[in-house]
Amino acid sequence: MQIATYISDLLYRHECVVLPGYGAFISRRVPAQHFASSHTIYPPKKGLSFNAQIQQNDGLLVNYVATVESIPYQQAVQEVRNYVRFLDHELDTNGVVTIHKIGRFTRNDEQSLQFTPMYLVNYLPEAFGLTAHETYAVDRTPVETKIPVPAAATIELPPVQKEEVEETPVVPLHVPAASKTPWLRYAAIGAVLIGLSYVGFNTYTTQEAQNDIAVQEMADEEFTREIQEATFMISNPLPSIELEVAPVVKNYHIVAGAFRDPANADKKVAQLKRNGYDSQRIGVNKYGLHNVAFSSHADRNDAINELYRLRKQGFTGAWLLTGSLSK
Repeated sequence: MQIATYISDLLYRHECVVLPGYGAFISRRVPAQHFASSHTIYPPKKGLSFNAQIQQNDGLLVNYVATVESIPYQQAVQEVRNYVRFLDHELDTNGVVTIHKIGRFTRNDEQSLQFTPMYLVNYLPEAFGLTAHETYAVDRTPVETKIPVPAAATIELPPVQKEEVEETPVVPLHVPAASKTPWLRYAAIGAVLIGLSYVGFNTYTTQEAQNDIAVQEMADEEFTREIQEATFMISNPLPSIELEVAPVVKNYHIVAGAFRDPANADKKVAQLKRNGYDSQRIGVNKYGLHNVAFSSHADRNDAINELYRLRKQGFTGAWLLTGSLSK
């Protein structure tokens, strides 16, 4: 059974995939990178890491295997265990084992697992089809271009021969002085009168335009004042509408314990609430035990992250319950 393929499929859609009894593959988003030394731009991706401390079955991988293979849940659990035994056997025999499209496992001197991810596989759906792009540095060194200048050609001109020109005597003309006539004075007086008339007409036109603008502004102010003083009455107002918001369904519960006696379950709830948890009784299971949850979540990823945080704080018995029970 191709368990490695199923793990790879889940890494495209989830940030944490637990291989029960072996460890958890955790992905985180890495932004696009540029390496100046190689002039290469790498697209955004999901970086993979491995945590050998998280080994408890959260149901994600087993449920996926059972759904794809159309087999019972217990048989899927057994197939996953067989795959873990196969990885341990290969590691003990060859010292190295490779999970296709995920990474390679080895052991150090202290016999601890060492994980090396495969960097050629990008599990970020938004970056599908993007590859590394190599750029080239631009040489900005100025280049001097020398333009050859041809040598100036020497042209010999024939000597200019001077012709002898016969000088013609100049006869001066005597023009009598023009007498001053009265019409020049009349023309000057007419020009002055025309100029004064233009200035007066221009001043009158400007004053009329300013008066029109002032009247228009006064009319606008009066119209605005009347609108502000007006009162609008609605005789038939629209009826009010009440909207009912559907409550958020929280089907992912982190179980702190199950109790036969309801009084003990209530004591556990009170204890967790004193410690700051949003604890509550979430129902009775098929064995007749009253389940008490640390908290309930609407999103599966939020519930898994909270479960890991609680386990790191020492609540190793906490586990994830999906769905709701009858109270």
